[in-house]
Amino acid sequence: MNSHAFLSGTLKGEFQKDLELFKYFLLLLNNSSPIRNVELMWVDELDPRKPIYKERVNTQDALVQLQPGGSTLSNRNSPSTLFCDLVHGFGAHEEETCAKSDVPAKQRCRATECSQVYACHVGLTDIAVPVICDGQYLGTLFSGQVLTQPPTAEGFEHVRFSLAGHQHIDFKNLEVAYYKVPVVTAAQLSEMLRVLELFARYIANSWKRLQIMSDFHRVESRELALNRKELAALLLSGEIGDLQELRALARSIGLRRLPDRVLVLRMKQATDGREGAPQIAQHVTLSRVSHLVEDLCQNWQNTLSISVRPGELCIFTGQESRNVSHQRISLQEMAVAILAAVRAQGVTGARIGISQQCGKPEELLRAYHEAVSALEGFGETVCFFEEASTSAEARPAQSLTPVIKAIQQGEKVDAAVREFLARAIPSNGSAEQLHPFRAFLTWAIEHLALEMISVGTDARAVSMKKEQVIGEILHTSSPFGLCESFRRFAEYLAQQIASTFSQRESKIVLAVSRLVESRGVAGVTIQYIADELHLSAGHLSRVYSRTTGMTLEEYLIRQRVELAKRMLLDPRLNVAEVAERCGFCNPAYFATVFRKYVHCTPREFASQPCVWKPLASATCEVSRKQ
Repeated sequence: MNSHAFLSGTLKGEFQKDLELFKYFLLLLNNSSPIRNVELMWVDELDPRKPIYKERVNTQDALVQLQPGGSTLSNRNSPSTLFCDLVHGFGAHEEETCAKSDVPAKQRCRATECSQVYACHVGLTDIAVPVICDGQYLGTLFSGQVLTQPPTAEGFEHVRFSLAGHQHIDFKNLEVAYYKVPVVTAAQLSEMLRVLELFARYIANSWKRLQIMSDFHRVESRELALNRKELAALLLSGEIGDLQELRALARSIGLRRLPDRVLVLRMKQATDGREGAPQIAQHVTLSRVSHLVEDLCQNWQNTLSISVRPGELCIFTGQESRNVSHQRISLQEMAVAILAAVRAQGVTGARIGISQQCGKPEELLRAYHEAVSALEGFGETVCFFEEASTSAEARPAQSLTPVIKAIQQGEKVDAAVREFLARAIPSNGSAEQLHPFRAFLTWAIEHLALEMISVGTDARAVSMKKEQVIGEILHTSSPFGLCESFRRFAEYLAQQIASTFSQRESKIVLAVSRLVESRGVAGVTIQYIADELHLSAGHLSRVYSRTTGMTLEEYLIRQRVELAKRMLLDPRLNVAEVAERCGFCNPAYFATVFRKYVHCTPREFASQPCVWKPLASATCEVSRKQ
């Protein structure tokens, strides 16, 4: 068992109260027993450096903390014998003196789980009692520091011999203290042992009681977290079912009323461009922050959250407020507090969208899409979905046009889809409203597929995907599931559009390279290539530049320089003839261009061609990408 697992929070405070009772026991013992000094030493595994309990709890602490003026008590009330204080130098030299006998006694207690009555290294009688709870060794109770026979000169000679070599000891004062060590009978020693074993059981039982409390709290917290997630999932799915059962579930997790607003938190952690482990670490960070926000939501009344996808949380809340303005301020403050907590974890790219107020729980799914739509449509860190954006005059069929444009342009597709769904989704998830919504989404998917096929996407692939998504919609009973299927289809179409146009432009680049290769670069111009490919010169130049990263003019010059490098190796041709055959207007211009790309003059290259590196080929780069 992990000894740190349950001593946390309020349970640590509860155990500290038990230790306070132990101190009162020490105080009572000090006033009534000849063996007055008792000390509880924790095992190292319990991390005694924690402030809730110290490494030791002893009688001296009890006298100082519990008796008025305890810190100024006279020596006759002190539980520690002056003799032992002088031996270990008031604690400064305990390791090389008293620990020689106390540590082995503690080890024997742990190994045997039995009490030990033993003679210390200077001849005093000590007691060690183990404190054990369900096999876990918690610590050791030490007492004794007494004699069972009156002190004698021979006894002190044994003390002197045992402590020889310890420079910190004043043997004259030590001898005086030796004759003041308490002397007890065997019966008193046996009674003290019985009392310590009784209190060891008390401490162990206290530890066990708190452990049971901790286990109960842990199970209760887990069930509460599961109920919160269940309620959030029901609200997000749109499948409300029995409203009374929903309210009962809300009350079981501490909600006084059902939520009527949705906040969507979207997080995007800054990346350094590397792949692999850093990206995994970013996902772990976002997951950790999501759990932190879920815990934070428990601090607000009628608030809970659920993770929709990595980096996106849906937060349901029902703020009680005096008026609309006060409610907006409360939501703003909540959003700012959440963003501050997220940024404190190193996630800087976080924003929150807030929906309108809902009248019924069935409308919370639509509110979710409203919050996402607000998030996509504005640049602020906290965005409210405004009433004007959902005009009653705007029909869902008309709102499909922005979705089509967004897919074709490859920009803000998700925002357009969310806006479309926010307008089209029914007010509740009843069968009466779900059926027409399913039919409407089927029509929208058919329409989107036809539009995308008409602009050149792969008709077979789009049709197969369309049939798959329509099948999902026909067999999905959750409004949230219907919306997610439509959203994923729109993303698929956007990818198909991007792939189609990217391949088309790459094909144009490859056609240019093949034309230059077949006709020869010397007699080829941009206008000639455009005419051969049935494109305008401007469009051809833009496509080539956008696809390869260099202009078409630069590509032709590079190809002419490459041709010139081959011709310069022919000893029958001079520089002027090479410039003319490669399409350069005059030798001077040819020499300038050649030096720019090859970093030497044509004559230098002709004399030592192996010294100079070849030019990088843009056509090869495009081919590799293909």
